[in-house]
Amino acid sequence: MIAMPRMPIRATYALDEQTDQNIRRLAKAWHVSQAEVIRRSVKAAADQAESRMTPAEVVAWYRTHPLPRGHDDTLNWIGEVHAWRHEDDELRDRSATRFTWIPMR
Repeated sequence: MIAMPRMPIRATYALDEQTDQNIRRLAKAWHVSQAEVIRRSVKAAADQAESRMTPAEVVAWYRTHPLPRGHDDTLNWIGEVHAWRHEDDELRDRSATRFTWIPMR
């Protein structure tokens, strides 16, 4: 027999029907208790939240770890981005001219 660790905290939560069904379905699929499903899910969410960088951290990381592409590749990429932006601006300008503003009286 495997000894289960004692869980000292008992809590009650109000859940919607879909969440309850998901917990029950996962417990059955994983062959664990519903409490274990919740523990694993909370741990996974917490681990994922910790691994996300803030925008400032992303900028700092790219300053010290540049993307692995050469000078010519970078210039080509910049040209593609400029072309995409130009196309988008033209589309936006064309769609704006299709509508005429008529003020309400």
